[in-house]
Amino acid sequence: MAETTNIFEQPLNERIRLFLRFETLLKRLRYFIPLKGEWSAYTAVQGLLEITTLIERGDLKQELIRELERQYNALNSLSNNQKVDSARLQHTLENQKTAIKGIHKLTGKLGSHIKAIDFLLSIKQRNTVPGGTCTFDLPELRFWLNKTYEERESDLNRWASPYYDLESAVGLVLSVIRDSATPIPFIAESGFFQEALDTGQPIQMLCVHLPQESNVYPEISAGKHRYSIRFMQQEPIDTMPQQVHTDIKFALSHCSI
Repeated sequence: MAETTNIFEQPLNERIRLFLRFETLLKRLRYFIPLKGEWSAYTAVQGLLEITTLIERGDLKQELIRELERQYNALNSLSNNQKVDSARLQHTLENQKTAIKGIHKLTGKLGSHIKAIDFLLSIKQRNTVPGGTCTFDLPELRFWLNKTYEERESDLNRWASPYYDLESAVGLVLSVIRDSATPIPFIAESGFFQEALDTGQPIQMLCVHLPQESNVYPEISAGKHRYSIRFMQQEPIDTMPQQVHTDIKFALSHCSI
Protein backbone atom coordinates (compact mmCIF):
# COMPACT_ATOMS: atom_id res chain seq x y z
CA MET A 1 0.00 0.00 0.00
CA ALA A 2 1.05 3.59 -0.51
CA GLU A 3 2.43 5.60 2.38
CA THR A 4 -0.74 7.74 2.39
CA THR A 5 -2.75 5.02 4.11
CA ASN A 6 -3.94 4.71 7.69
CA ILE A 7 -3.45 1.25 9.19
CA PHE A 8 -5.67 -0.16 11.93
CA GLU A 9 -4.29 -3.28 13.60
CA GLN A 10 -6.37 -5.91 15.37
CA PRO A 11 -4.51 -8.65 17.32
CA LEU A 12 -6.25 -12.01 17.40
CA ASN A 13 -4.57 -13.53 20.45
CA GLU A 14 -3.44 -12.40 23.89
CA ARG A 15 0.28 -12.70 23.13
CA ILE A 16 0.20 -10.27 20.21
CA ARG A 17 -2.12 -7.98 22.18
CA LEU A 18 0.53 -7.85 24.94
CA PHE A 19 3.30 -7.05 22.46
CA LEU A 20 1.31 -4.28 20.76
CA ARG A 21 0.46 -2.65 24.08
CA PHE A 22 4.09 -2.79 25.18
CA GLU A 23 5.20 -1.29 21.87
CA THR A 24 2.66 1.54 22.13
CA LEU A 25 3.54 2.41 25.72
CA LEU A 26 7.27 2.33 25.05
CA LYS A 27 6.89 4.61 22.00
CA ARG A 28 5.00 7.06 24.20
CA LEU A 29 7.72 6.87 26.84
CA ARG A 30 10.42 7.41 24.21
CA TYR A 31 8.52 10.48 22.99
CA PHE A 32 8.13 12.22 26.34
CA ILE A 33 11.53 11.56 27.96
CA PRO A 34 13.49 13.87 25.61
CA LEU A 35 11.02 16.74 26.14
CA LYS A 36 12.30 19.20 28.73
CA GLY A 37 9.10 20.38 30.36
CA GLU A 38 8.22 19.14 33.83
CA TRP A 39 4.81 17.89 32.70
CA SER A 40 6.53 15.82 30.02
CA ALA A 41 8.60 14.23 32.78
CA TYR A 42 5.44 13.62 34.79
CA THR A 43 3.77 11.98 31.76
CA ALA A 44 6.87 9.84 31.22
CA VAL A 45 6.66 8.60 34.82
CA GLN A 46 3.01 7.70 34.31
CA GLY A 47 3.97 5.81 31.14
CA LEU A 48 6.68 3.94 33.01
CA LEU A 49 4.12 2.88 35.62
CA GLU A 50 1.68 1.81 32.89
CA ILE A 51 4.33 -0.44 31.34
CA THR A 52 5.04 -1.96 34.75
CA THR A 53 1.35 -2.66 35.36
CA LEU A 54 1.06 -4.24 31.90
CA ILE A 55 4.03 -6.51 32.56
CA GLU A 56 2.64 -7.55 35.94
CA ARG A 57 -0.40 -8.99 34.13
CA GLY A 58 1.57 -11.00 31.58
CA ASP A 59 4.97 -12.69 31.51
CA LEU A 60 6.50 -10.63 28.71
CA LYS A 61 9.89 -12.34 28.77
CA GLN A 62 8.51 -15.87 28.47
CA GLU A 63 5.94 -14.87 25.86
CA LEU A 64 8.70 -13.23 23.81
CA ILE A 65 10.93 -16.28 23.99
CA ARG A 66 8.07 -18.58 22.96
CA GLU A 67 7.10 -16.38 20.03
CA LEU A 68 10.67 -15.84 18.85
CA GLU A 69 11.35 -19.58 18.95
CA ARG A 70 8.08 -20.29 17.14
CA GLN A 71 8.87 -17.74 14.44
CA TYR A 72 12.44 -18.99 14.12
CA ASN A 73 11.31 -22.56 13.52
CA ALA A 74 8.68 -21.44 11.02
CA LEU A 75 11.11 -19.27 9.05
CA ASN A 76 13.96 -21.76 9.24
CA SER A 77 11.77 -24.31 7.46
CA LEU A 78 11.75 -21.94 4.46
CA SER A 79 15.53 -21.98 4.05
CA ASN A 80 15.42 -24.28 1.02
CA ASN A 81 12.55 -22.45 -0.67
CA GLN A 82 13.94 -20.82 -3.81
CA LYS A 83 11.16 -18.22 -3.82
CA VAL A 84 12.43 -16.77 -0.54
CA ASP A 85 15.01 -13.98 -0.31
CA SER A 86 17.71 -16.08 1.36
CA ALA A 87 19.86 -13.12 2.46
CA ARG A 88 16.95 -11.38 4.15
CA LEU A 89 15.80 -14.65 5.70
CA GLN A 90 19.22 -15.41 7.17
CA HIS A 91 19.47 -11.87 8.52
CA THR A 92 16.11 -12.27 10.28
CA LEU A 93 17.06 -15.68 11.67
CA GLU A 94 20.32 -14.31 13.07
CA ASN A 95 18.46 -11.42 14.69
CA GLN A 96 16.00 -13.84 16.25
CA LYS A 97 18.77 -16.01 17.70
CA THR A 98 20.49 -12.92 19.10
CA ALA A 99 17.21 -11.71 20.63
CA ILE A 100 16.53 -15.08 22.29
CA LYS A 101 20.04 -15.18 23.78
CA GLY A 102 19.65 -11.61 25.02
CA ILE A 103 16.36 -12.33 26.79
CA HIS A 104 17.79 -15.46 28.44
CA LYS A 105 20.56 -13.29 29.92
CA LEU A 106 18.05 -11.04 31.68
CA THR A 107 17.81 -11.95 35.35
CA GLY A 108 15.06 -11.38 37.88
CA LYS A 109 11.40 -10.65 37.42
CA LEU A 110 10.74 -7.88 34.93
CA GLY A 111 9.41 -4.76 36.66
CA SER A 112 10.59 -5.77 40.14
CA HIS A 113 13.05 -2.86 40.21
CA ILE A 114 10.13 -0.41 40.09
CA LYS A 115 8.56 -2.01 43.17
CA ALA A 116 11.79 -1.34 45.06
CA ILE A 117 11.52 2.42 44.50
CA ASP A 118 9.23 4.00 47.11
CA PHE A 119 9.03 7.24 45.15
CA LEU A 120 7.46 5.51 42.13
CA LEU A 121 5.24 3.30 44.27
CA SER A 122 3.80 6.34 46.03
CA ILE A 123 2.84 7.85 42.66
CA LYS A 124 1.27 4.58 41.55
CA GLN A 125 -0.80 4.34 44.71
CA ARG A 126 -2.06 7.92 44.42
CA ASN A 127 -3.08 7.37 40.78
CA THR A 128 -6.31 5.77 41.97
CA VAL A 129 -7.44 9.15 43.34
CA PRO A 130 -8.47 11.83 40.80
CA GLY A 131 -5.85 14.55 41.13
CA GLY A 132 -4.14 12.43 43.77
CA THR A 133 -0.63 13.41 42.70
CA CYS A 134 -1.00 17.11 43.58
CA THR A 135 1.82 18.82 45.44
CA PHE A 136 0.06 18.61 48.81
CA ASP A 137 -0.40 14.84 48.28
CA LEU A 138 3.09 14.09 46.96
CA PRO A 139 5.61 16.81 47.82
CA GLU A 140 8.37 14.38 46.81
CA LEU A 141 7.00 14.41 43.26
CA ARG A 142 7.17 18.23 43.18
CA PHE A 143 10.72 18.01 44.55
CA TRP A 144 11.70 15.67 41.69
CA LEU A 145 9.97 17.76 39.04
CA ASN A 146 11.91 20.80 40.28
CA LYS A 147 15.19 19.08 39.42
CA THR A 148 17.05 19.86 36.22
CA TYR A 149 16.02 18.21 32.96
CA GLU A 150 19.31 16.30 32.87
CA GLU A 151 18.69 14.81 36.33
CA ARG A 152 15.13 13.79 35.47
CA GLU A 153 16.19 12.32 32.13
CA SER A 154 18.91 10.26 33.82
CA ASP A 155 16.42 8.90 36.35
CA LEU A 156 13.82 8.05 33.71
CA ASN A 157 16.27 6.26 31.43
CA ARG A 158 17.69 4.32 34.39
CA TRP A 159 14.22 3.21 35.47
CA ALA A 160 13.23 2.34 31.89
CA SER A 161 16.48 0.50 31.08
CA PRO A 162 15.12 -3.05 31.70
CA TYR A 163 12.24 -2.29 29.33
CA TYR A 164 14.60 -0.92 26.69
CA ASP A 165 16.35 -4.30 26.75
CA LEU A 166 13.18 -5.92 25.33
CA GLU A 167 12.29 -3.15 22.88
CA SER A 168 14.18 -4.54 19.88
CA ALA A 169 12.90 -8.09 20.50
CA VAL A 170 9.26 -6.94 20.56
CA GLY A 171 9.90 -4.84 17.46
CA LEU A 172 11.45 -7.84 15.67
CA VAL A 173 8.50 -10.10 16.50
CA LEU A 174 5.95 -7.55 15.32
CA SER A 175 7.86 -6.64 12.17
CA VAL A 176 7.96 -10.30 11.10
CA ILE A 177 4.20 -10.57 11.67
CA ARG A 178 3.45 -7.31 9.86
CA ASP A 179 5.62 -8.31 6.90
CA SER A 180 4.05 -11.76 6.64
CA ALA A 181 1.12 -10.60 4.49
CA THR A 182 0.43 -8.39 1.50
CA PRO A 183 -2.66 -6.14 1.65
CA ILE A 184 -5.53 -7.45 -0.49
CA PRO A 185 -8.25 -5.09 -1.79
CA PHE A 186 -11.84 -5.67 -0.65
CA ILE A 187 -15.16 -3.85 -0.67
CA ALA A 188 -17.32 -3.60 2.44
CA GLU A 189 -20.87 -3.48 1.11
CA SER A 190 -22.93 -0.96 3.03
CA GLY A 191 -20.00 -0.50 5.37
CA PHE A 192 -19.89 -4.14 6.53
CA PHE A 193 -17.44 -6.98 5.81
CA GLN A 194 -17.31 -10.50 7.23
CA GLU A 195 -15.06 -13.47 6.57
CA ALA A 196 -14.46 -16.92 8.04
CA LEU A 197 -11.16 -17.65 9.74
CA ASP A 198 -8.95 -20.50 8.53
CA THR A 199 -8.52 -22.68 11.62
CA GLY A 200 -5.76 -24.60 9.84
CA GLN A 201 -3.50 -21.56 9.85
CA PRO A 202 -4.47 -19.20 12.67
CA ILE A 203 -4.16 -15.52 11.85
CA GLN A 204 -2.27 -13.54 14.47
CA MET A 205 -3.29 -10.07 13.40
CA LEU A 206 -5.54 -8.24 10.95
CA CYS A 207 -4.44 -4.96 9.40
CA VAL A 208 -7.04 -2.74 7.76
CA HIS A 209 -5.61 -0.20 5.30
CA LEU A 210 -7.64 2.91 4.47
CA PRO A 211 -6.75 5.98 2.40
CA GLN A 212 -5.50 8.81 4.56
CA GLU A 213 -8.29 11.07 3.37
CA SER A 214 -10.93 8.53 4.40
CA ASN A 215 -13.43 9.79 6.96
CA VAL A 216 -14.25 6.35 8.36
CA TYR A 217 -12.59 3.91 10.73
CA PRO A 218 -13.05 0.14 11.26
CA GLU A 219 -14.54 -1.57 14.28
CA ILE A 220 -13.26 -5.15 14.20
CA SER A 221 -14.86 -8.05 16.06
CA ALA A 222 -13.24 -11.46 15.97
CA GLY A 223 -14.19 -14.87 17.31
CA LYS A 224 -12.80 -18.36 16.85
CA HIS A 225 -14.43 -18.96 13.49
CA ARG A 226 -14.99 -15.58 11.84
CA TYR A 227 -14.39 -11.89 12.08
CA SER A 228 -16.38 -8.87 11.00
CA ILE A 229 -15.54 -5.26 10.20
CA ARG A 230 -17.95 -2.36 10.50
CA PHE A 231 -16.85 0.94 9.08
CA MET A 232 -17.88 3.79 11.31
CA GLN A 233 -18.23 7.52 10.90
CA GLN A 234 -18.05 10.07 13.71
CA GLU A 235 -18.40 13.68 12.61
CA PRO A 236 -17.99 15.70 14.74
CA ILE A 237 -15.94 13.55 17.11
CA ASP A 238 -18.16 14.26 20.15
CA THR A 239 -21.21 12.66 18.52
CA MET A 240 -22.21 9.00 18.59
CA PRO A 241 -20.42 6.96 15.91
CA GLN A 242 -22.64 5.49 13.19
CA GLN A 243 -22.01 2.69 10.73
CA VAL A 244 -21.82 4.02 7.18
CA HIS A 245 -24.23 2.56 4.63
CA THR A 246 -22.16 3.12 1.52
CA ASP A 247 -19.68 0.70 -0.01
CA ILE A 248 -16.17 1.16 1.39
CA LYS A 249 -13.03 0.24 -0.52
CA PHE A 250 -10.22 -0.93 1.75
CA ALA A 251 -7.32 -3.35 1.86
CA LEU A 252 -6.76 -6.11 4.39
CA SER A 253 -3.68 -7.99 5.54
CA HIS A 254 -4.09 -11.42 7.17
CA CYS A 255 -0.87 -11.54 9.18
CA SER A 256 0.18 -15.06 10.05
CA ILE A 257 3.45 -16.94 10.37
